[in-house]
Amino acid sequence: MNKKKIIPIMSSLLFFVLLFSLVVPSTAETSSTTIIYKPLFPLNMTISKSAIPFTQDPEFYSFEAYHIIPPNVTPIVVTIAKNLIFNDTGLKPYYERVYIPPGNYSLEILNVTIREFNGTQYDRCAYVYANGIPIFWGSTQEINNSTAEADVTLFENLLQGNVTFELVIQNYYDAKIGITGLYEMNVTLYLYPGQKPQGLPNGFIPIFVNSTCEHICYNYSYVILYPGMPARTQEIQIPNGTYRMMALIYEKGGGNDEFWYACEPATRPILVYYDNLLAGVVNPYETIYTGGIDLFYWKPLTSINTLSFHSPYIIDLTPFLALGNKANITVCVYNLITAYEITQSMAHDWDIAGVILLWVNESNPMICGKLNVAKHEFIDSGPMFFPVFFGECYLEDGHYYLDYSAELKFEHGMENSQVIQKGFYCARQKLTEVYEYAFLDENFMEKAVESGMYNATLCYDVNYPITLNFDTVAVPITNPHVIPFNLTYEQNGTISLGLDYYMKWTFGDYCHEVNTTESLYSVGGFGGIIEIINSYGGAVLVKLSSNYAMTVKNLTSTWLVNGKGFKETFSAEGLQNSTVNFNGYYAYVKESFSSIGSSDPPAQYDIANEIIQIINNKILELEI
Repeated sequence: MNKKKIIPIMSSLLFFVLLFSLVVPSTAETSSTTIIYKPLFPLNMTISKSAIPFTQDPEFYSFEAYHIIPPNVTPIVVTIAKNLIFNDTGLKPYYERVYIPPGNYSLEILNVTIREFNGTQYDRCAYVYANGIPIFWGSTQEINNSTAEADVTLFENLLQGNVTFELVIQNYYDAKIGITGLYEMNVTLYLYPGQKPQGLPNGFIPIFVNSTCEHICYNYSYVILYPGMPARTQEIQIPNGTYRMMALIYEKGGGNDEFWYACEPATRPILVYYDNLLAGVVNPYETIYTGGIDLFYWKPLTSINTLSFHSPYIIDLTPFLALGNKANITVCVYNLITAYEITQSMAHDWDIAGVILLWVNESNPMICGKLNVAKHEFIDSGPMFFPVFFGECYLEDGHYYLDYSAELKFEHGMENSQVIQKGFYCARQKLTEVYEYAFLDENFMEKAVESGMYNATLCYDVNYPITLNFDTVAVPITNPHVIPFNLTYEQNGTISLGLDYYMKWTFGDYCHEVNTTESLYSVGGFGGIIEIINSYGGAVLVKLSSNYAMTVKNLTSTWLVNGKGFKETFSAEGLQNSTVNFNGYYAYVKESFSSIGSSDPPAQYDIANEIIQIINNKILELEI
């Protein structure tokens, strides 16, 4: 899934320094060429085999901490995919044509369950599209099985009648080096009858359809941006009678940018332009996949926003309706060209998918509109490098402020719209031959207010901090000029990762709020022999000589509709302390739910806790 070029490693012997510098040198072009030395982080590392066989549901090896408790009604269950096998599939989807019974549903949840079997495999991207529109953005667990869910109520007007689903696990098979794992996917949609939320979109325009690197018409939204193509533009036609418009963008860093927050430069704001006006900024989350940095940190407890991305960010584009019914939408990943100038590598990849959400009333066409305010400021300091004792420091800061407001006149009424977005980010690193400290903080907000024919608001207040500390020693034991090659490797470090996410959506009398605080801390290290299998740093563990890892995740989340809902509290600890059993185990898993605004306990409260206990006990039994 993710690939990264090798970055030179300095050892105490000049001989090994020269060997690594000849593989792929990393340079920064400033007023004079400067060599940046930093530790080697093998990318998306995988292990050769798993000691624990797959067990049937509900004993999932890995699962999302974030859960949504549905209303206490019997859902309509729609099977979208059953036992789909992904072999050497790449970006090729399965097409599943499904009938979804129309109706009024208060909540719609999509569950995606995946198991890995037949040997080793990387963690891979896992996507679900409906008529080409992304509704699930996630990844696989590297061993055994996992389950995750997504709230897809936003797409209720899309998910009805005959729908074609495109299901993708970006899997690749290479038996020569032991990458033989297969994936089995099951996807189920749960529809909960009840009062339909007000103000859901009824029009959907997927962006960048059939733009995959394979140049095949797969009919879903997906494009890879990289230094050779850091931006992509699509013209859209907006139906007359559209009175509200928003953009939802999904993203994932890959290649050299799997750990983009530890790269130089370490900032990757994603800029969304509307007819060359900067309309929004998407701050990517620092996702760490289950083979990332230290592959044992995430077995069995995964990082934040992995199996399912659960903190979407929507940009309100309503003021731009004043500019007419045609527009060019451009998505640009910032700093990709600078990354190329520093590394001389094109492999800074970003997977992008998205949809333009529309609210359309064809019987009330827009007569005219006026964009009254159009302010957009985006400033980035650029990467700054400073020599320090035994190493180098890297610094970068950026901020933005956007303010758009418009008056929209329709045949039957007026609408005023104002959208303000602002944010800042900062990156700090210290680099030596064997040590790296990296810190990145992204803090941003949005407030959109519409009034007139309808009254609506959209608010976000979000913070993504991450801190890494790593020291590594890597010494080649076979010729590093010939891939694959082996090296001895020792790594120790810590990761502190957070997600503070507040979202509020109102439309008329309807109000939906989500407030999630999630934190993760990992500490430990491993040593042994690894095999570098490609020029991007993909690695397979050949022999493990030492292993210790502790990962702790805590989450508190409230989910409210019109002031009623639930609060979830989750805490878990995963441990690794074996060189022969790579699965690890849960030291504990605790999850509880409490009602808010109602005396009734949330549905499935006891079931949820019972399943968690089954998971805990079963994996402890298998470990013993």
